[in-house]
Amino acid sequence: MSKGRGLNLALSGFLAILLLATAGCSGRNIHSNLRADPEVLTRSWTLPTRKDVSQAGDRGAEYSNPVLHENTLIFGNQAVGLIALYPTINQQRWSVEIPGGVISELGLDQSSVYFGGGDGFLYSVNMETGKINWRYEIRNPVISKPTVAGGRVFVTSSDDTVHALDAGTGKWLWHYKRRTAAAATILGASAPLVDGNEVLAGLSDGFLVALSLSDGQLKWERKLHQGTKFTDVDAQPLMDSGVVYAPSYDGALYALKRQGGEVLWRFDAGGSKKVVIENDRLYLPSSDGNIYALQKEGAKLLWKFELDGGTPTQLVVTDRYVIVGSSFQYLYAIDKTTGKGVYRFDVGNGSGFYGSPAFDAEKQRVYFLSGAGNLYAFRVRKL
Repeated sequence: MSKGRGLNLALSGFLAILLLATAGCSGRNIHSNLRADPEVLTRSWTLPTRKDVSQAGDRGAEYSNPVLHENTLIFGNQAVGLIALYPTINQQRWSVEIPGGVISELGLDQSSVYFGGGDGFLYSVNMETGKINWRYEIRNPVISKPTVAGGRVFVTSSDDTVHALDAGTGKWLWHYKRRTAAAATILGASAPLVDGNEVLAGLSDGFLVALSLSDGQLKWERKLHQGTKFTDVDAQPLMDSGVVYAPSYDGALYALKRQGGEVLWRFDAGGSKKVVIENDRLYLPSSDGNIYALQKEGAKLLWKFELDGGTPTQLVVTDRYVIVGSSFQYLYAIDKTTGKGVYRFDVGNGSGFYGSPAFDAEKQRVYFLSGAGNLYAFRVRKL
C-alpha cells in the first residue's frame, strides 16, 4: 500500500469513527411514548451477519445496504463480503468473500450487482451464481453507490473522481477528477445521476457538476454548500419534471433547473441522503436529525419529525408511513400525513443504521442492515 493511500484510509477511518461516536453517544429520548407497535410493523426475522464488532473492519459499522432482485435479497458486510438469501424463508443462496468486505452501497442491473470493496476495487458479481464478473482498481475504497445506465456503470470516489466503466467488461471509459484542496469530509460520496447525455454528481467541495456522458467533460457546475462545517454534497441528485433536487450535508436543499443548474429555491436543511418525491410532496432526511415533509413547489414546510439522536437513513415511503432508521439506535415509522411518530424499534445504543433500506412494495416487506451487522426483516401491516 502506498503512503498516500494509507493516509487516505486512516483519515477516512478517523472521520468515520468521529461521526459514529457523535451519533451513537447522544440522544434525548424525545419519543419515549413510542413503542414497537405490531399494528404498524411486525418483525419477521433478524439475521446476525458477524460474530463480534471486530469483524466490522476499521470503521466499526456497516455501510452497505440490502437490495431486492426477484426472489433474492442481496447485501454486503465487512466481515464476509457479498451475501444472497431467499428472504421469505431466511435461507442463504450464495456468498462471495471480498478482501476487506463490502463497504459501499450496492447498485444493480438485470444480471449483476456492483459495489466497492475494502481492497480498493469496484466489483461486478453475477446475481444468479455469485461469481465475480470483473473487478476494477479504483484505489480509493470509499465510493458511492454505483449507478448503472446504458450499459455503463458510474461511481464517485471520495477523492472527488467520477468514474465511467463498461458494465459488461469493467473497461475504463473515462474519469473526471476534481482539483480540490484537502479538507475534512464526511464518509461517503454522491451516487451519479444519469439523465440524457449528462451525468450529474455532487462533490466534497460543495459543488454539483454536470458531465458529458460520452467523455466526462464538465458541462456546468453549481455551488450548493452554504454551511460552516462539512462542505460535502454526498446525496444522489434526484430529477423530477425538469427540476433537480440536491442537498449539501450541513447547508440546504436546493431545487435547480435541470439545464444549467439555475437555483429555483432552497430550504435551509441539508443532508447526505436522496430526497423522496411523492405526488406534490417532497420528503427530506436531514443531517440535522429531522425528517421534513415539504411541498414540492416552493418548499413550504408541512411537518417535521425530530429523531431521538443521530442522523437518518434513506427513507421508505409506503401508503401510510415514512419509515426510517437512525444512526443512533432506533427505527421509526411516521404517519406521512401528519408527521406524527407511530412506531419506534430499539436496536441498541450506538448500533443504529447507516445504509439504505430495501422495500418490497408487493409483499409489504422492508429490510434494514444495522451498523452492528444485523439484518432485519419487517412486515408493514395494512389496516
